Amino acid sequence: MRNLALVTAAIVFGSAAAQAADLPPPPAPAPAAWSMSVFGGASWYNSLEDGPVEIDYDTGFLVGGALGYTPLDWLRTEVELAYSSADGTGSVFDMDVTSGSTDTLTILGNAWLGFNMLPVVGDPVNDLGAGMGFSPYFGGGLGVGFLNPGDNSDTSFAWQVGAGGRWTLASNIGLDVGYRYR
Repeated sequence: MRNLALVTAAIVFGSAAAQAADLPPPPAPAPAAWSMSVFGGASWYNSLEDGPVEIDYDTGFLVGGALGYTPLDWLRTEVELAYSSADGTGSVFDMDVTSGSTDTLTILGNAWLGFNMLPVVGDPVNDLGAGMGFSPYFGGGLGVGFLNPGDNSDTSFAWQVGAGGRWTLASNIGLDVGYRYR
């Protein structure tokens, strides 16, 4: 009876080992990489109210670029430079008194946490096959902002939080759709 238990255990462990040997090895971690990006989109400034004075803004635009470094698969860090502008109309006691644009230049250090939902395949770095990858992400940044409403200017602390998704089209090209609250 004792020999039967040992034989049974050897068969079970032997078949488990055979099954484990049939599994493909886990993918190697992606190497750290530098990246550069350019971006653009719509910008919405908050309306301002201070007593009888009110400024309402039209939809503006945002353009910028970032130099990034990805030390881990799930972490992307970057330094971002962005410029946004929107036209506004100022009023006192509901009477339009002035109009002009407000321009903002920000320099931010960002960290984005991402999740590889669909891994990149066909990429020479990980050589998994053929296809496209998708990674949702969230994060934010801290830095400095230079605000120029009309002929005035102000420098202050700047921050942003955001989320989005990145589609990797090739090993060196991606499409990113996201929202930033700055």
